[in-house]
Amino acid sequence: MARFFFDVIKGHGLERDETGTELDDADAIRKQVSQILTDITRDELPSEKTTHIQINVRDEAGQDIYNGELFFRGGWSQQA
Repeated sequence: MARFFFDVIKGHGLERDETGTELDDADAIRKQVSQILTDITRDELPSEKTTHIQINVRDEAGQDIYNGELFFRGGWSQQA
């Protein structure tokens, strides 16, 4: 297993992951990014009309190896 770091970038800036997570392979990294994006979206959508979240994954050497993004925009129609 190797350690990977999941840095989160959203409206208020960068949240750098200093702890990291040990994972087995590329599929586990992709699943972790998806889970982080889902968790943040679920927690923040009630208070935000627009949300853009980016996850940058670094390896133990500090190299960026994977990136995931989510953009959400919601609003009521004029009929509501």
